[in-house]
Amino acid sequence: MGAVRTTGRTNAGPMARLFALLAVTALLVSGCVRVHGENSVVPATTPQEAAEALARYAAIGNEANPVYDAELNPEIDTGPLGEINQAGHRARSAVHPEGNPRYRPLDFTDARFAIPRQAGWPKFFLADAESGREGDANRWLLVFTRNSIEEEWCASYLAVVPPEEVPELLVDGDGWAEAVPVAGEADRLSGAYAEFLARGSGSTDGAPDDASGGGPIVFAEGRHTTGEVERRAEEGTRPEFVVQYRDLKAEAAAHAPVGLRTVDGGALVFFTSHHHEKKTWAEGETPVVDEYVEALMEGTAERSVTSERLSIQAAAVPVEGGPVRVLARIAMTVGAKGG
Repeated sequence: MGAVRTTGRTNAGPMARLFALLAVTALLVSGCVRVHGENSVVPATTPQEAAEALARYAAIGNEANPVYDAELNPEIDTGPLGEINQAGHRARSAVHPEGNPRYRPLDFTDARFAIPRQAGWPKFFLADAESGREGDANRWLLVFTRNSIEEEWCASYLAVVPPEEVPELLVDGDGWAEAVPVAGEADRLSGAYAEFLARGSGSTDGAPDDASGGGPIVFAEGRHTTGEVERRAEEGTRPEFVVQYRDLKAEAAAHAPVGLRTVDGGALVFFTSHHHEKKTWAEGETPVVDEYVEALMEGTAERSVTSERLSIQAAAVPVEGGPVRVLARIAMTVGAKGG
């Protein structure tokens, strides 16, 4: 195990064959966008362009982040990561208009890139690097995407993962990674994760009519699975308020999952989910609202606050139906209403 290590090994197990079949099917039905007359499967970018995109991300991020500039952030972030970071900037700038004098600049080092062959748009690639911040030994996994050749590469997903937990990715003889089709297991994860949190334990039922034809999805124990369930249960014991949750699969095209094949035939998948939390205080209690939530809130919290949280996860999906390990999660309130 290590930081996005790659290999030319293959796996011919049932799930690998399923992913391969889905990939062929996706190419047949996708109606790929023509770019300069091309419909062929080509590398999403070049290693040099990927390195330039990562350097640009650090440069603009180091300008926007210390002052919580939500208007500059869309220059480098898009999709779910963009929504999370822009909401975070709006909230923090309201609470801390002076900015963040303790901000530590990004200075990515030891960067590796996993670039898949793809047809049509959007395209993506994965950057894996150390942040360059003192004391941070984690790997930053950034999924960069764009919808046309005219666009700049922007990050749609971020996962901060200890190096020993980063899955080993599969590459072909030319060094290109393999994208996992979203019509398969990758597309099931958002709904399965939402269902897991809603049920509070166990595996999910799975959807018999989904494109993967898979059965129940089991999540491994961990901070972002059973740990989140336990956190909710503990909060539910407090007498001053009642909390209601609603967990939803991400449906928007901008929130689509992306995945890369791993050497064991499974996948490293990045996916989005939605989580609504309504906190209602007992009569006579004064609502205590988090200052960052309050900065994004519409209306007044007379008795309740309903928060909308957007969450992005990175998960290691095994090839033969074993437990899915959620490696990292970033969740942020992106909107709230008082009632």
